[in-house]
Amino acid sequence: MQKNKTIIIVGGGISGLSAGIYAEQNGLHAVILEKNPTVGGFCTGWYRDGKYIDGCLHWLTGTKHGTDLYDIWTSIHAIESDDDIVYLDTWGSFEYEGTTVTFYTDIDKTEKELLEISPKDKRMIKKFTKYVRNVASVDEPLSCPPSMMPLKKLIKYGWSVFKVWPSYLLTMKRSCEKFANKFKHPAIRWAMKRLQPGDGNLFCMLFSYATLVKGNGGLPVGGSLRMVERIKNYFISLGGTLKVNTEVDKILIKSKKACGVILKNGDIMESDYVISALDAHYAITKLLDNKYYIDSIAIGVKNYKKHPCPTACLLSFSIKDIPDINIPHSFSVEPFVVGASTIDHLTIRSYKYDSNFIYGDETVATILIDQYGEDYNTWAKYHDDMKLYRAKKKELGEEVIRRLEKQYPSLIGKIKLLDIATPVTFNRYTNATRGAYMSFLQTPKTSIYMGTGKLVSLSNFYLAGQWMFTPGGLPMAVSTGRFAVQRILEIEKREAIFKPSKVKAQNK
Repeated sequence: MQKNKTIIIVGGGISGLSAGIYAEQNGLHAVILEKNPTVGGFCTGWYRDGKYIDGCLHWLTGTKHGTDLYDIWTSIHAIESDDDIVYLDTWGSFEYEGTTVTFYTDIDKTEKELLEISPKDKRMIKKFTKYVRNVASVDEPLSCPPSMMPLKKLIKYGWSVFKVWPSYLLTMKRSCEKFANKFKHPAIRWAMKRLQPGDGNLFCMLFSYATLVKGNGGLPVGGSLRMVERIKNYFISLGGTLKVNTEVDKILIKSKKACGVILKNGDIMESDYVISALDAHYAITKLLDNKYYIDSIAIGVKNYKKHPCPTACLLSFSIKDIPDINIPHSFSVEPFVVGASTIDHLTIRSYKYDSNFIYGDETVATILIDQYGEDYNTWAKYHDDMKLYRAKKKELGEEVIRRLEKQYPSLIGKIKLLDIATPVTFNRYTNATRGAYMSFLQTPKTSIYMGTGKLVSLSNFYLAGQWMFTPGGLPMAVSTGRFAVQRILEIEKREAIFKPSKVKAQNK
């Protein structure tokens, strides 16, 4: 009988858990090392004043039966039952100068409402909804790395893209702002500029919306923590080893081959392979002492203004008697400065749709304020003086509550601040470069990065995680964890086994 080989996986986020499960399913022993007391990485949540705050999920791409990503989520037990997923009616609504523009998950309903708001914008509205429908017609193949994809599947994907190629070609190099400026109605124009955070290109915005339009973006009931708990329990049930509160300091290398890790406490753990499921820049500069180079990542991190990576300030509240609103709901506000940016709107996300976030007459709600590289630098300077840092967080909470109460007068005196996480918080918890919760945004001036996870001159070591494919996120994290193991199986000359789990039907 062939002796199982061991893979050490650094990082217990979604990519690390995915790699661990896939390794165990294929006869390799996985040891996941996580520096925090809990797994999940960015896919996490926490409690304040006895109330649960979700720190990650706005929707989960890959909840539609029959897609590669759905099969991946079910194979790692992120989804065990159709009852685990809830679908919302809207992607969000945007209120500007008395007009509310809503983007429904029913694209026909969106088109009808937009035309009612502004008949003069008929040509642009039709163009927008056509783009969304075309992008929604394509399912991304994520069952294996592109280099290992069967020819038949590659041709099928290529043909589906070719049929709607103009919608890809015309939006990849176009900004949301330029597209929005084509609309005559001020509220639609304002909304279109804020559908995609920052400088992301038009295609990214369309892709996100199309995900929900085609029913591929539901929300796990109970949020991130409950989903991650299912994944963790399944990994352990397969025989995988999980060590929390275990921080890795360096990758152990002998004869240009990764053969284990050196822990922060000095202990050495040996293995046959090592997968880093961390922030790629941190892994290269810290765990590998900057001796191995990936040009695209290094250049992107250095020139963070040209290659923006989104981070955020996440404010969480407990709100008494919160009204029924579309989720999320954006509205213009009196401008104010957060980090190094001037903010002119807020987006409130109420969790009233899930009983796990409701406590009597109080409901948890969050506001996520977009931040980027220069904002992180500002928050990092604040953090050098903890008294100043706490004062700035307190000031931010007060400014936001004041604007919430102006927008919703019925909530005056009913909003309680539970927590504020800043870009520094995300960096501290995950070692993410400048606190980025996704990798490089696709902008009109940048190209897509697709990494193999392999480093020149270092064998038996692989990178996994959202930094391997722009723009990152959970789909890339869960897929690249599996990709790393598939590449190891190829070296081991083992046939990969992949069996999606059976999902319980929804209760009627």
